[in-house]
Amino acid sequence: MKKKVLAALAAPVAALTLFGAGQAEANTNFDKVVKEPAELMRDQGILLGLPNGDLKVNDALQRVELLMMLDRAGKLDGKKAKLTFTDVPGKYQDVVSKAVQAKLVSGYSKQSFKPNGSLTKGQFAVIFTLSETGGKVPSVDLSILNNYTDASKIPAYMKPYIAYAILGGAFDVEYGKPFNYEKEITRQEASKAFKPVVFDVIDFLTTNDIHGNIEFDEKFQNGGMAIIGGLVNAFRSVNPDGTVVVDGGDIFQGTLISNSFEGASTFDTMNAIQYDAAAIGNHEFDWGVDVLKDRIAQAKFPVMGANIYDEKTNKRVDWAEPYTMVEKGGYKIGIIGFATPLTPATTLATHVEGLSFPTPAPIAKELAAELREQGADFVIVTSHLPGEHAKDSDEIIGELTDLAMASKGSLDAIVGGHSHKRVSGHVNNIPVVEAQSYTAAMGHIQLFVDKKTKQVYSSESGILETKLGLTKEDQQVADIVSGYQDQVKEIAAEVVSTTKGDLSRTPTEGRYGVSMLGNMISDAMLKKSQTQVAFQNIGGIRAAIESGDITYGDVFSVIPFDNYNVVSEMTPQQIKAILEGPLKDGSNFLTIQYGGLKVEFDADRPHGDRILSIALNDGTSLYKDGKFADMKVSVATNNFLATGEGDGFDTFGEVEWTSTPDFQRELFADYLRGMKAAGQTIDAAEVLDDRLVKTK
Repeated sequence: MKKKVLAALAAPVAALTLFGAGQAEANTNFDKVVKEPAELMRDQGILLGLPNGDLKVNDALQRVELLMMLDRAGKLDGKKAKLTFTDVPGKYQDVVSKAVQAKLVSGYSKQSFKPNGSLTKGQFAVIFTLSETGGKVPSVDLSILNNYTDASKIPAYMKPYIAYAILGGAFDVEYGKPFNYEKEITRQEASKAFKPVVFDVIDFLTTNDIHGNIEFDEKFQNGGMAIIGGLVNAFRSVNPDGTVVVDGGDIFQGTLISNSFEGASTFDTMNAIQYDAAAIGNHEFDWGVDVLKDRIAQAKFPVMGANIYDEKTNKRVDWAEPYTMVEKGGYKIGIIGFATPLTPATTLATHVEGLSFPTPAPIAKELAAELREQGADFVIVTSHLPGEHAKDSDEIIGELTDLAMASKGSLDAIVGGHSHKRVSGHVNNIPVVEAQSYTAAMGHIQLFVDKKTKQVYSSESGILETKLGLTKEDQQVADIVSGYQDQVKEIAAEVVSTTKGDLSRTPTEGRYGVSMLGNMISDAMLKKSQTQVAFQNIGGIRAAIESGDITYGDVFSVIPFDNYNVVSEMTPQQIKAILEGPLKDGSNFLTIQYGGLKVEFDADRPHGDRILSIALNDGTSLYKDGKFADMKVSVATNNFLATGEGDGFDTFGEVEWTSTPDFQRELFADYLRGMKAAGQTIDAAEVLDDRLVKTK
């Protein structure tokens, strides 16, 4: 029975747009014409067309055609089986006998082979996989099939073959869509699926902006480093010599389980997964350069920053490598790491004092040439450079695009970070990817490399989901996480208050305005500092709080950064400038969160003149009818904003601030504890008060 099933097996891959993302049939090192898969296979001598050049791309692939493609690719040796089929023409006898001897196929009966029969995706997957495994049933993680809505319908005997073909690059990973294992495969689809047969495959698996999220996310049922490790294991099981794992920075700042150990827990998980390289993100500086150096020393992989320079010497710092070289599958791969030039504006200024972060493009070109001189076959960048898809199109914009546009001929792939966006596609024929944040997804770039010339003939870029059930957790990583969880469990479980209703961090006016948590944190700052006004940046509030008990772990999620209060005095003019938003494009208008003020605004007025009135809580007017009060008011903010560089609020830089020992996370936790002690339950419906009034 098994032989009969295998006899009917064969089907080329569906249109390969890896994980639903863009793909490009192009050599990123040379100006080759972008070609359709069938044309690519014709040029490789694998697929034949009619004398007039018609490749019949939409026709179903026949069983014997697949065997001939495998034979032309050198997948069938010279050994032959004695055939008893009566329906195999003489011109096909040779290739069929070799395929039967290799145990790739069998007949429907002793007499019938049906050489002109069409193939389904499932059938193709079996023959494809057997040709790759030497006729053996593969041992792979079948969980990858759970990406597809019809996974339960796939016959059990087919599942390991289909899973192998997916992980090997023959099929798309399309989460939430059917696999359609019974669907006929066209010659075009077969050509696309055939790339892993003809070319060597280099798989780049990527993370970025982990922010210490090494635990599985119970709310969203995804993420965690054990799942990341499981996905890496799955791909390594099929491509053990050609899988590269890199990270785009912002590794350890943001969770209690990471921050309690200054990021050591996160690096332990990455070491267990055996990352090949990582870039330095802006939040790697949150505990100062000395702690970053400790993490670099802990890492069993290079943590790189090719554009981190000492301002005094104008030379690259000596504690971070600019690049590394790894050997995978017989190829030398140069990996360059970049921090974002935005680092000084998104990091506590004192922690990057004396450092500069120049634009990566010219450095990338220089280092790529250096790596190729050292024998690199390919050069990629892993970076904290942000990207995003334009709102009205799939166009990729941002620093990722800037680097790609300047780097054709220098780079073969670019990994980004910082923006927490899902980015996947090609820019300037270079595959780029950014995989959201918090291990909620994983990036995947594939290079298809000519085995003789070592040129990249095709590349694909996409996103892998990290939802529960799509892979088996890496047990070693899970044990590491569990060990750290035991150490922080008691701290995180403390109930500091209770809320009736969810507490949101979303501004009332969409992109601007006050928020529930913004109001509460600002009020907590006021109470602790005993000032008249308090300012908190919206970017420092990182999570919402759900209705019910509020734990210290929740507070940590809301305020993960180790910022502390600073105090000074400001003029009404400076306060208005902060509310208006100092950025010229007006993008940070009223994004500041505040306490101690009552503000009226008209959003239809010109930028810089949208605030109509400002008063203190006691009614003292600071600004009204275009007139400012002649006075100064006491103000508290955090040390990130006080530099005048944080989030573009340069007005804060006009003031000399005095630091206090009051860390914002702790003062907010104490504020909530105080409410609990007083028997108060927070009513979310009352948190948004009248401190901000919109006149139009």
